[in-house]
Amino acid sequence: MSSTLFSRRKLLEAGAAAAAAAGAAAIPGAALSRPLQEFESFFPAGGEERFRLSLQNAYLFLDTMMDAYAQGSATRLSQSYSDEIGLESTAFVYDNAVEIMARLLRGLGQDLARAKVLGNGLLYAQQTDPAADGRVRQAYFVDHADSQGVFIVPSGFPFFFLGSATGDMAWTGMALAQLANRTGIAAYLDGAVRLGNWIFNNTFDTRGAGGYNFTAGANQVKSTEHNIDVFALFTMLARLTGDAATWTGRADHARIFVDAMFYAPGGFFFTGTGPDGVSVNPNLNQDNIPEDVQDWSFQAFFNPGHAASIDWSKTNLAVTDTPQTYNSDLVPAFSNNLTGNIRVSGVTFATQSMRPPLAENEQAESACFIAPSDPFSSQPSPSAVWLEGTGHLAAALLSRRLPPNRDIDGFNGDVDTARVLLDNIRVAQNNLGRGQHVGGGQPIIGLGKPAQTIPDGLGVVAATSELNTGFGFSYKRFLHVGATAWYAIAGQAGNPFRLGLGNDGQ
Repeated sequence: MSSTLFSRRKLLEAGAAAAAAAGAAAIPGAALSRPLQEFESFFPAGGEERFRLSLQNAYLFLDTMMDAYAQGSATRLSQSYSDEIGLESTAFVYDNAVEIMARLLRGLGQDLARAKVLGNGLLYAQQTDPAADGRVRQAYFVDHADSQGVFIVPSGFPFFFLGSATGDMAWTGMALAQLANRTGIAAYLDGAVRLGNWIFNNTFDTRGAGGYNFTAGANQVKSTEHNIDVFALFTMLARLTGDAATWTGRADHARIFVDAMFYAPGGFFFTGTGPDGVSVNPNLNQDNIPEDVQDWSFQAFFNPGHAASIDWSKTNLAVTDTPQTYNSDLVPAFSNNLTGNIRVSGVTFATQSMRPPLAENEQAESACFIAPSDPFSSQPSPSAVWLEGTGHLAAALLSRRLPPNRDIDGFNGDVDTARVLLDNIRVAQNNLGRGQHVGGGQPIIGLGKPAQTIPDGLGVVAATSELNTGFGFSYKRFLHVGATAWYAIAGQAGNPFRLGLGNDGQ
């Protein structure tokens, strides 16, 4: 993690105009997204209206986070988490990309205008980056304006989220490509192309099965998830740019790597490779297999030969959090509205999340305890539900739609399983994360502001209890834009990996 705060690069005059207005030129021959279908209810009579209200509340939460420091057409990004997490006004580009797609998917009222504001924010971050090479950074502070009046500044002290991981670049590009497809505005496509070229020029790799590295630089690991993201972005660019040959070839380079990561005997995808770009650890007691690659892979490729990874996810990563599970946060001490009778089921982040390491307790007689992921996290619960990932799985199931007679034993078809998962997210939305705040700014460096209370029952927390991902960080019981936006996408059977956000091959 860098400890250097990069100086701001003066905004190019042409770039300022594009970021402010998202450009006036249209993409020649660009097709607008298909009209959204009528609301599809996955719930029996009596539950449909409750679910519809829950989705409306999810969008109200996204509005609240987006408007915490600026409103209207002001160029900005959404703060990713409630203030209680301690990340101040940090806005992760991934979360904002998912939010853009959730807004485009519903497409009602001010959804398109808000999506364009966030897209303009991503363009501005790209155009003002000191490297001037098409990249964006992992995250930005959004609580105060820069010299141009834009509420996007580099994330320096104390977090320094200044990296440019391939997955973050791809998701940012995917959101801009979806905006270009919907609006026909050339500036969004230009931004997506610049991100695609940055990925190709800086992370293209020929070691082993090829693919794209984790980020720029030598001796990089390769992530299966990142290569899924890259394939989706490059496939979109193949359609939007008119240069199908170039972008399809680049997309195939990612696809070949992802295919190589599929472990047929187990029916799942490995996480990726080691720093040598080739080796994969086949020992599942040592490797850490995550949820996202199992479910995103199907939405990106629609490969029936690898569809079993969804079944692996819905079984091997299944968890249920209750007040009696070890280290659960579903207790009145953390949520005073809880009475002890609550249960939330879904999936966890990865295999090691259910079997986190133990550590010796030198201060007490007990031999050991479940170790936190890092010095800033609490002891985790092996039963914590990752609600964003539960949304991933629900969306993938609604893309696949396996009928009951073809489902694995114990399940009654993909739509039924998705319905159950979505209702569990709704339960979490309705009961968890109460009394949290947004708008407190950056008090550590003297930029604190009066925070506002987020209305109860709107947003979705990242995890039901402290969740050790096994990758050196934890998800926590704080309201999260990414989890909420994925709930909105899954609840409308959306697919962020396909141009137009549908599952019809567009």
